[in-house]
Amino acid sequence: RSRRRRCLRPAGQFSALARPLALTTASRPQLRMSGGSPDAKSSGRSWGPAMVATLAVGVYYSFFSPESSDLDIPEAPTYSLADLHQYTGESGDGSILLAVWGRVFNVTSAPEFYAKGEGYHVFAGHDCTRAFALQSTKAKWLDYNLNGLSEAKIKHLNDTYWDTYVAKYPIVGRLADPPYDPAAYDNFAGPFAAIQVPRSLDAKAAPARRKSRCPVTNAARAIGRFVSSMIPKQLAAPAA
Repeated sequence: RSRRRRCLRPAGQFSALARPLALTTASRPQLRMSGGSPDAKSSGRSWGPAMVATLAVGVYYSFFSPESSDLDIPEAPTYSLADLHQYTGESGDGSILLAVWGRVFNVTSAPEFYAKGEGYHVFAGHDCTRAFALQSTKAKWLDYNLNGLSEAKIKHLNDTYWDTYVAKYPIVGRLADPPYDPAAYDNFAGPFAAIQVPRSLDAKAAPARRKSRCPVTNAARAIGRFVSSMIPKQLAAPAA
């Protein structure tokens, strides 16, 4: 028993990240390998190092692999408020943009909410940050500063930003002249100076790379994505 417990406790710099996985594994019954019944002791001795190695590869692929993250992500283009006002879906190519915390989102994929005649069309082409904090559809709160907002309103704004906009719509740029200082809210929305546009939105983007068929590599990447998902969302730079 002492050997098994030592094997299930990862060593080194990945111990803090791998501990939830180790505890989960320890609480489950031993699984039989297909094609034979390996010796339980030798299997136990190899499981700990194998898990640490797999986790290490997963973390690498999640944060550093070109296939799992775009190393050539272009800088976000800038829009002035005057530019933003042109993107209401009523002219040009029909694009609908809006801004939250200085980030410009493309919400064209949701015409049922933002197209002309719909309930949220008032937000199209505007910075909606204060309006979202106040949960208001009044036009007077559009393109407005954030002075005097309570902590509860800021928290609601943070939830709306992450759970509605970052989760559903791509960031396509940043505001050049927001009516507040976006960098003052970096602890909520991530660093304003580091906003990037996903390469998939770049007109000159290269074709997608082929996905690996190796089960070990795919398992490692899945673990890496799980670990990265455990990072508090306030610490992560926004992404599409």
